[in-house]
Amino acid sequence: MSSNRIHKIFLTCTILSVFALFNVQVKAQSRVIGELPDSSEILQQIFISDIELVDSLVNNVDSLKSTSSSSLAEVLFNPEIRLIHGDTIKLKTVKVDQELTFIERDSAKIVDIHPQDSPDHKGFTITSDDGSAKITFKGSIRLNGAYDFNGLAHRDHFQTFEIPVGTEKQGARFFMSGNQTRFGFEASKNTELGPISIRLESDYLGNSNSYRIRHVYGSFMDVLAGQTWSVFGDPTSIPWTVDLEGPNSSVSERTVQVRYSRLINQNTRWTVSMESPELDLMAPDSLGTTLQDFPDIATRFKRLTNWGHIQLSMIFRSLAYNVDQSGSLGYGALLSGRYEIASDKRILFQAVAGSGIARYIGSVTGNGLDIAYNPIEDVYDPLELYGGFVSFGIDWSEKIFSYFTPGLTYMPVPYYQPDDTFKFSSYFSGNIFWNVIPGVRVGGEYSYGSRINKDNQRGIANRLSFIFYYDF
Repeated sequence: MSSNRIHKIFLTCTILSVFALFNVQVKAQSRVIGELPDSSEILQQIFISDIELVDSLVNNVDSLKSTSSSSLAEVLFNPEIRLIHGDTIKLKTVKVDQELTFIERDSAKIVDIHPQDSPDHKGFTITSDDGSAKITFKGSIRLNGAYDFNGLAHRDHFQTFEIPVGTEKQGARFFMSGNQTRFGFEASKNTELGPISIRLESDYLGNSNSYRIRHVYGSFMDVLAGQTWSVFGDPTSIPWTVDLEGPNSSVSERTVQVRYSRLINQNTRWTVSMESPELDLMAPDSLGTTLQDFPDIATRFKRLTNWGHIQLSMIFRSLAYNVDQSGSLGYGALLSGRYEIASDKRILFQAVAGSGIARYIGSVTGNGLDIAYNPIEDVYDPLELYGGFVSFGIDWSEKIFSYFTPGLTYMPVPYYQPDDTFKFSSYFSGNIFWNVIPGVRVGGEYSYGSRINKDNQRGIANRLSFIFYYDF
């Protein structure tokens, strides 16, 4: 099957998926209060009809019933909390009368929360005298370590692209590091046109373990500007892992961007962004500086349901690779979501496909795989990529939970590339986390991966890793 035919089929499937996202009505059993028409009515009916039910559902989260804003994202990633389902939409408390309140969705506050970020429900808050402004300082001290059976070089992530093949195999290694430690702050101020919010978060995983900015952005009236998770990704569908890189083929790149988001209806939000165009290319000296002439354009549609959410994301890239700005077109699509099977079980998934999008894929990013030099035609061709993962999460008790995640990445190899070129990798991880007390968590994980090259030579790797969190 030709490359052009594959591209046409891929684009056709993408268009059909968009229509299916809005036309297919899924009836699912709510895991708390039964079948309801949409997720916005769930919160309203709970908080209006039975205030005692609220107390039985929400543990240790008094802020959800106070006048301060809180996030369903903290519910999503905190197994101590029991609520309908998680999403990245902020909540606000609205007065119904003097004795009763209910919580409704606040469409003005949209934040992507990833399990590797600092916890959304922790911090020290300082509020101005008039109550119009506040600042919250957050931190997460983290010590991680790993015993690697096959000699992978990186101590913080298990990247299947780096698995040694053939005679490249090395001996076992042990690592420990505190450089994943997070620190930052969030601040907001009320204005006549709505709140202004800013956020900064950093760690120490820059070059030579130097200070590195993870997130730095501001938001106002549905517009966000700064550095944070790409609109092409879906952090809500990524499971907890000890490994910093996360599941194989997960889309979890942070980019510098300007984005705008808007509610299409009660359950569907549309977002579009203009993102910094960085080309993932190992360029020879003769190529010169690869400056880009057009930003990456990403968009997504996210639909909330009683059982979780489903999201379709797309990205379009101009891949300039020469000083005269000659280049190629890159594009990709991501289908992702989260399904709440029961109060203690869930399934998360991502499926991604595209051309020239390696920069955004966790298992291959940073290895120059956006494009490859074609010596026959003397051009650089975008490289196709297909992959995804499925993760099963389970809460063993109020404080102990696990995720089990298989995944794969496939990159068809052009005929002109050498025999040792990466072609395929598989991945599996299983972990367990224990919330010892509020603010203290420990985790352990087993990771297994394999790599296959163009010539079908194969290498495998496996690792035992652990992490300690001290959140404040």
